[in-house]
Amino acid sequence: MARHCDGFIAIFKDDLEPMTDAMDLKILGKLQKDCDQSLELLSDSVGLSSTSCYRRIRRMESAGIIKAKVAVLDERKLGIQVTAFFLIKLDRDSNDIDRRMQHILAGHPEIQDCYLMTGEFDFVMVAKFRDAAEYTEYIYRFLETYRDIPIRTYSSTLVVRTVKKSYELPLQGVGF
Repeated sequence: MARHCDGFIAIFKDDLEPMTDAMDLKILGKLQKDCDQSLELLSDSVGLSSTSCYRRIRRMESAGIIKAKVAVLDERKLGIQVTAFFLIKLDRDSNDIDRRMQHILAGHPEIQDCYLMTGEFDFVMVAKFRDAAEYTEYIYRFLETYRDIPIRTYSSTLVVRTVKKSYELPLQGVGF
């Protein structure tokens, strides 16, 4: 899971492993908000020595709790104007549908997220496009792109405005 931290993202393991104590959560909470801050500032803010704080961060990185630190880019400033959601209903399910979808999506960086769902639809995908023309071209190629997936029906919808987007995990009550 990605979490925003002052222009960067700290990515946390989906299956959060139990942590030693509440201090780890305190450190993670601070890193989610600003993972670019100095070790000295971070350790002071959580009440630990720099060495102790550093060791905890490295342990959580080794355990996969902190998966990566990446830059959060401003999509609008980069000319990415369209966010679309695609809802896909399968004609039939199969044991390897996840793997097949992952294989197809590996070559499609415009798809930001893809989730296997319960309910009326089987998959939901979030995609980013430069403009309406690029989105339209994607729609025209949709069934050909996903020809190895038994799609019964699909629909797409465009985001008009983002009301909330957060990268921070709610850490209250998590872990230890």
